[in-house]
Amino acid sequence: MKIKNTLLTFVFLLPGLSYSQTDYLVGTSRVATEPDQSLISLHLAGYGAPKAGRFTLQWKDIDALHNVTSIGSGVDNLYLISNNELFWKNPADNKSAVIRSGAAENIRSVTGIKNQLYALNKNGELLESKAHRRIQWRKIGSADNPATHLASSNGKLFAANNEGSIWSADLSGDRVEWIKLEFTGSPVSNTVSFAASNRKLYLLTGEGEIYQAEIRKKKSAWLKLAYRNGETIKEDIRDIAIVNDRIYGVSRENVLYRGEHRSDGNLTARAMAIKKDAQTVVIVNADVCGLNDTFTGLIKKEIYLKHQLPPSAIFINSTHTHFAPVTQKWLTWQEPNQMPDSTYLYSTVKTGIIDAIGNALKNMVPAELSFGRGTTDIGYNRSLKDHPELYDPAVDVIRVNYTGTNTESYLFLTACHPVFSTAGTLHYTISANYPGVARKLVEERTRTSNALFLQGTAGDVNPKDNGEYITGEKLANEVIAVLGRPMTKIIGPITCFLDTINFPVTPWSKAEINAYRADNTGKTGDVYAEKNLKWCDLMVKYLNEGTMPKSMPVYVNTINIGNWKLVGFSRETTTGYGLGVKNFWPGKLVSVAGYTNDVSSYLPTHMHIEAGTYEGKDSFFWYGMPNIFPRNVDETILNSVKALGR
Repeated sequence: MKIKNTLLTFVFLLPGLSYSQTDYLVGTSRVATEPDQSLISLHLAGYGAPKAGRFTLQWKDIDALHNVTSIGSGVDNLYLISNNELFWKNPADNKSAVIRSGAAENIRSVTGIKNQLYALNKNGELLESKAHRRIQWRKIGSADNPATHLASSNGKLFAANNEGSIWSADLSGDRVEWIKLEFTGSPVSNTVSFAASNRKLYLLTGEGEIYQAEIRKKKSAWLKLAYRNGETIKEDIRDIAIVNDRIYGVSRENVLYRGEHRSDGNLTARAMAIKKDAQTVVIVNADVCGLNDTFTGLIKKEIYLKHQLPPSAIFINSTHTHFAPVTQKWLTWQEPNQMPDSTYLYSTVKTGIIDAIGNALKNMVPAELSFGRGTTDIGYNRSLKDHPELYDPAVDVIRVNYTGTNTESYLFLTACHPVFSTAGTLHYTISANYPGVARKLVEERTRTSNALFLQGTAGDVNPKDNGEYITGEKLANEVIAVLGRPMTKIIGPITCFLDTINFPVTPWSKAEINAYRADNTGKTGDVYAEKNLKWCDLMVKYLNEGTMPKSMPVYVNTINIGNWKLVGFSRETTTGYGLGVKNFWPGKLVSVAGYTNDVSSYLPTHMHIEAGTYEGKDSFFWYGMPNIFPRNVDETILNSVKALGR
C-alpha cells in the first residue's frame, strides 16, 4: 500500500495577541446552513426509499380565493384570473387584499416582466399591456401552437404546452420570435401549470408532481422536485407561480398556498479554532450526510489562501444526518439523489463552512482546555450482532473555559447513525437529527452559545431507541454529567497531519458486469435492483472512457492538542477502527471520528467483508464505488496508523 504524507509545514501567527504559555487561544462560530426559500424544494440525503423520493416542499395556506382559473407572477405581485377578470395581490402580505386590475376575457395565462404584462388567450394569441394601469390588451404575436401556459424569468418570456414542450421568446425585436428549448431525458406529460424563476423552469402535472429544469444548461433534464406524498404534501395543487423567489400554489378548492421548506431549522456549520504558539487548527462540524474530498479540498484551498492554514489543520467532520439536503453525488440512486443542488452546495454549505472557520479564527481569545469521557448506551452494532462488544459507548467531551470570563464552549463526540425517522412527516423534514437535539439541550442547560458535535466511527452503529429526542436527551445528559465531574487539563503544543492510504482498484471485467446486470434485470420497482443496473452502466462508462478510478484513498487526519489526540478517518468508518486506534495509546486522551474530510463509501473491517454485510459489500454499489476494499483493509490501515505514530 502506498502511504502519502500530505502534511504542509507552514503555519502563521496572528499579530497583536499575548496570552499565558499554559493557555490556548480558542474561538468558536456557527453559521446557519438552512436552504434558502428560493430553492423551492430539495431532496433529502441518506435513504434510497421511498422510491418516489423525499422532498422538502410543504404548502402553507394563506388565503381563500373565489373561482380562480389561473395564477401568474409579476415583479412583486401575484396575478389571478377569475370570471374573465384580472386581479393582483401581494402574496408576501397575508392580509393583502385581492385588487381588481382589469379585463381578462378568454385569457388562460398571464405573467409580468418589469412594468409589462403578457397574456396568452384561448386562441393562442400573445397579448401585452402596461401593468398597474387600466388594462388595455393589444396583440403582439402568437404562441407556438399549442402552448397553453406563460411564465417569465430574467426578462425572458417562456411558453409551455400540456405535453411539457417549452419555447422561449425574444422580445427585443419588432416581432416576437419563439425558439423551442431542448431537454434531455423523458418529457413531462400532462402539464397543468408552468412557472419560472432564477433561470429555472417548473412544471406541475395533473398528478401533483413538480419538475424543475435549468434554462442555462445546454442539455438540461427535468428533475422531480415534489409530489403528493400523503404526509407533508396532501394538497391537490392545480396551478403554480413564483413571485420574489417564493412558490405559490392554488388548490382545486381555491385555497392559495405559499411553499416553504419543511424544517426543524437547526442545520449549521460550526467551527472551533485552537491556537498555541505558532500553530493553529480548526475543527469543523457540518450538518450534512456527507461531503466528498473534492468539495472539502476547495474549502481547504480557500482557507489556505485567506488564512495560510494548511489542509492538515482543517478537520471537517459530517454529522451524517439523513435529513439534510443532498450534498454529494449518488450516481446509482434515483435521479434527485444523483447531483446535489449546486446553489445549496456552494452558496449555502460551502460559504457557511468557510464563514464559520473565518469567524472562529477572528474570535480567538485565551482559554483553558480540558478533556472528560463518559459512556452512553444510545447505540448498538447493527451489522455484527453476534459481537455486541463491537460498540464504543464513549462520549468524549472537550471543555473550553475562556480565561478571566464566566463563559465556556464545548465539543463532544460519540458514534451513532442519525437515522430518525423512516416514517411519517419527520421522514420529509430537514433536521440535524439527534446531534441537533443534543447540542441544543447542552447549550440551554449550560447557558453556552455554541456546542460542537463530532460523529465517531458510527458506520455500523444504529440507535437503540425510537426517536431523535430520546437519543438526543440521553446524549446531552451524559455530556452535562461529564462536565460536572473532574476533567483532565489539556496542555502542550499543537501538531497536525493528513495522511493518505491508497488501495489500488481491481475493476470488474465487462463479463462480470454483464452477468451482474442479468441478475438484476426485469425487477422493475425494486430499488436495489435498479441501483445495481445504474452501477453496471456507470462501470461500463468508466471502462469505455478509460476513466475507471485507479485507487480508493482513505484519509487519516490527526490533530494533537497537547495531551489530547483527535484522529479522523474518511468514509463511513466502522467501530473497529475507533477501538483499534485507542488500543495504540492506552491510557491516553484519544478521540476517534469517522466521516472526516470525505464520505465516499463505507470503511468496513475484515469481519464485515467476510460476512458480506451491507457495510462490507452492498453499500459500495450504493456509493458507486468500482469495487469493495480488500479483506485486509483494517489491518493495513491500522498498521499504517501505528507505524506513522502521529
